[in-house]
Amino acid sequence: MRQMVDACTIGRGGGDPDPITGAPTRTEVYSGPCKVQTWEAQESRPEAGEFQYTQQRYTVHVPVGSYRPQVGDVVTITLAQRDPFLAGREFRVVALLHKSLATAYRLAVSTDV
Repeated sequence: MRQMVDACTIGRGGGDPDPITGAPTRTEVYSGPCKVQTWEAQESRPEAGEFQYTQQRYTVHVPVGSYRPQVGDVVTITLAQRDPFLAGREFRVVALLHKSLATAYRLAVSTDV
């Protein structure tokens, strides 16, 4: 947990939109330390065309046992110690990566929120 120098909130659900902002309402299920990691970029060529793009894969780590993660949860980075442009970023949980001797929940996330 010493390497989790950033902070995030994690919200769940997508109830009625906020009447003023139009943003979906979410119930906060976690708030606390986290760490954002990336894997190597993976190039991909879609079959429907010749457009080539690069897809970056991310994980967000939170302390094991801190909350019960679910696919679809939305992670918002609220504090980034070393990257001022990371704060405010949002990620959607797309897979749960559990293991027996975990020290953190490593949540596979997407930038498609």
